[in-house]
Amino acid sequence: MDTPQPICMVRDAEGIRPLMPDERGRVTGFFLFGEGFGDMICLLPTVRKTAEQLDKRLDVWTRRPEVFANHPLLNPIRSDDEALTAYLSENHRMLIVSPVEIEGLPNRNQLHIVEQPARGIVDLQPSDKEVRLYTTDADRQRAAELLRPLGEAPRVVLHPNRSWEIRTWPIERWRQLTHGLLGLGMQVVVVGSDVPNIGATEQNIPKGVFDLGIEHPSLLDLTNQTSLHELREVIALCDLVVTVDSGVLHVANCTDTHVLAIFTDIDPRVRTRIRDNQPNAFTTIVHSTCEKQYCQSWHGSGGECVQSEPKRMCCLPTVGQVLDSAAGFLRDSR
Repeated sequence: MDTPQPICMVRDAEGIRPLMPDERGRVTGFFLFGEGFGDMICLLPTVRKTAEQLDKRLDVWTRRPEVFANHPLLNPIRSDDEALTAYLSENHRMLIVSPVEIEGLPNRNQLHIVEQPARGIVDLQPSDKEVRLYTTDADRQRAAELLRPLGEAPRVVLHPNRSWEIRTWPIERWRQLTHGLLGLGMQVVVVGSDVPNIGATEQNIPKGVFDLGIEHPSLLDLTNQTSLHELREVIALCDLVVTVDSGVLHVANCTDTHVLAIFTDIDPRVRTRIRDNQPNAFTTIVHSTCEKQYCQSWHGSGGECVQSEPKRMCCLPTVGQVLDSAAGFLRDSR
């Protein structure tokens, strides 16, 4: 497909096509594919800056409208095919589409999600890529109330995520890590929620959190008790977060709380936060030495995973590695 210089793709009543330079006035919002909270959080800087650049309130059609709540220039709408068709049939409306998979154009990938969807309208500078959720006073008050039972000892947030196998650290390691942190006198806050499959995509399997089955006066279980924005404020009030590559990782990236991230098949440089133009800010990546050549794409500089199907999380960091990293950070931060 021949197009002008790289420019965003749009959807109108006729279909998906490139935006022409004289059509910016017709843009009324975004139509965002994808069902993961992480992908939608990564889109926040582009969506926000586009609204500011166009100087008008934009509709955001998405399966995760809560991500875009509380911003005065964003009007989140839960995607519905019938309603979307009616919307686009009125007044020559046009929505920026992201991500897109059209021959000759970039495929769906994380860098495209973050940087490309409104190219031609906005040019994201490094300073624009600081991802922030827009929380309210009520969210902050709720977070403070939830954490009230805890004392003054350091607070470590754990997200014992249960997802597809290539991104799941075994439950026994989460239990051992929890006992280790508690044994060091730290307070543990367990977070996360069950996320139902809302689409029919192959990858979007039901996700949730392991039940650690641990009772301790310094352990606070907040699983399935927080909204997205309340979770952001809970994390902001704690000292450290331990999580795998997950939606909670992206929520944590909206705070300045240090993250200890366990990565598997994804290059962490495209998933961790940017602060002051620096990637991986306030983030420690934990992994083990790779025993297989190209077992992970980011270990192998883009190589393919050689594991037989079904792929499982390899290069597993030990509990000792994670515990030592957590203890070292908390010791050095005092």
